[in-house]
Amino acid sequence: MDNGAVFASDHLKRICGRVGIHLSHSTVRRPAGRGKIERLFRFIDTSFVPEAYQAIDSGYIETLDDLNDAFQTWANVYYHERKHGSTGMAPKQRAAQTTRRARRISEQELTEIFYWQEERKADKAGCVSLQGNLFQVDDELANKKVQLRYDPFDLTTIQVWYGEHRYADAAPIDLTRRYDRRVQQEVEASAPPAPGISMFEALKQKQRVNAEGLRFAESGDVQ
Repeated sequence: MDNGAVFASDHLKRICGRVGIHLSHSTVRRPAGRGKIERLFRFIDTSFVPEAYQAIDSGYIETLDDLNDAFQTWANVYYHERKHGSTGMAPKQRAAQTTRRARRISEQELTEIFYWQEERKADKAGCVSLQGNLFQVDDELANKKVQLRYDPFDLTTIQVWYGEHRYADAAPIDLTRRYDRRVQQEVEASAPPAPGISMFEALKQKQRVNAEGLRFAESGDVQ
């Protein structure tokens, strides 16, 4: 077995292709890039994650939107303002020096880029099956192999593509499963946590008043 082999995901390749990203894998002999990624994850695990769990337990974070908002606050007010050990500059300061501009993609377009994709051959009646469900596609696609793109958590809407052309969404005929069996439905918390104060609220306060001296990953800093 070749230890230098990398996992190849067709789904990831499609996503990168749609947003214009070049997908590159590091090799065993040249793993320099891996350490940078691992250090970032390690820093998030030791700095943001403990605070996030504490905020969840205290009731400050109750939804995914709350978690995303907390992470954005942590990244913008702490991570991007913190001097990097290698560059000697804060990420925000270093980013301001680059001439590259971020590509803007609408939320709907970005959502559809991450849709799962399956190929099915429509029968002579223009019907296709997906995850035990039966759908009707455009009549002219009968006996043709089509591409189905969908949100795995919602099988009520299925995009139909043939080549580079998108046809009308598949019409459900027999919808017995509403989500892909390879994913699990989101489960709501059984009991709401007790209310409390979160470090992320303190960060927002710092952002508003431009305070100094707030440290992360030290629960004693939050009263």
